[in-house]
Amino acid sequence: MIKAVLFDFDETLQDRTEAFEHYMDAFFALYLPEAHGAEAEKSREEMRVTGNGGYVDRVKWFQGLIDLWHWQDAPPAEELAHHYDYEFGNHNVVFPHSLPLLKTLKQRGYITGVITNGPAYLQNHKMEKSGLMPYIDMLVVSGDYGIHKPDPALFCIAAEKIGVSPAECVYVGDHPVNDIQGALGAGMQAIRMNFGWFYNQGLRDDVPTIDDIIDVLTVLDKMEDAE
Repeated sequence: MIKAVLFDFDETLQDRTEAFEHYMDAFFALYLPEAHGAEAEKSREEMRVTGNGGYVDRVKWFQGLIDLWHWQDAPPAEELAHHYDYEFGNHNVVFPHSLPLLKTLKQRGYITGVITNGPAYLQNHKMEKSGLMPYIDMLVVSGDYGIHKPDPALFCIAAEKIGVSPAECVYVGDHPVNDIQGALGAGMQAIRMNFGWFYNQGLRDDVPTIDDIIDVLTVLDKMEDAE
C-alpha cells in the first residue's frame, strides 16, 4: 500500500530552468550592470551552459566564468558562490500544478515530503520561499546530513522520519540516476518527471514517465489498482 508520495524539488516541483533566468537577472543587475544587448545575452548563455543545470562546484564554476569573461574587477569566486547559495531561493518558479497536486495528495490521506540534494541553506531557503511547506510533512536536504542522492541511505532516512517503510513510498524526480536509481535502490517505487536538464535522458520502461507534475495523480491511481 502506498502511504507516502515524496518529491525532488528542482525540475520536479519547481521550474529550475526558469528560476535560473530570474537569478541571472539579479546577478547581472548587481555585479555586471553595464552589460547590455548582445554582450549581456552572450554572457548569460555562457552562464547557462557552464552552469550544467546546477550540477557544478560553484566556486570553480564562478572562477571559470571570471576567466572566460576576462572579468578584471570581479569579486572573489567564493563571494559569487555565496551570493548564489543565499540569493537563488528568492527566485523560485514553482510549477502551476505543484500546489494543487500537494493539496490533493493531502486530501487523499497521503504523507508528502521532499528529498533534495544541495547545500543546507540553499535548499532549505528555496523550500521556505516556495509556498509549499504547509503541504509537506517532511523535508530532507542532503547538506543537512552529509549524504547525497543517489545514496539509498538518504531515501531511507526520509522514510524513517515519516514512519513508513521505503516500500510504502513513491518518489518523483527528474534525474535518472540521483532520483530514479536512488529511489529504486532504496526500495521505493518511482515516477520520472521528464523535464529540464535531463529531458529524455535515461528513461526506463519500468518507471512511469510524466511531463506535468499533476499527472502524478493518474500514475498513483494505476499503481494503487495494480496492488
